[in-house]
Amino acid sequence: RRGCGEAAALRAMGFSEEQARRLLGLQPRLGPQRREAAAAQLLLLGLSAEAALGLLERSPGLLRMPTERLQDRAGELRRLGLDGGRAARRRGRGRGG
Repeated sequence: RRGCGEAAALRAMGFSEEQARRLLGLQPRLGPQRREAAAAQLLLLGLSAEAALGLLERSPGLLRMPTERLQDRAGELRRLGLDGGRAARRRGRGRGG
């Protein structure tokens, strides 16, 4: 079965079996590379597997986004200080800084 290899790849990224199954159910006509690439970019941002899955469930359009564009956007979020899914506080900025 084609989905078995994709599920194994998602589990290797840190998704549980149940999470991988949920992720495989999103946009089923898309190729496995799209789902894996989107999940990988979200994990690289520091999101947990559950948070990444939740975001993809709420915004499945992210799965249709070209991988290069998704990488660019993720890179921009990292440059802006997104750390672990939250904006990192910058010292010396803001009030009194």
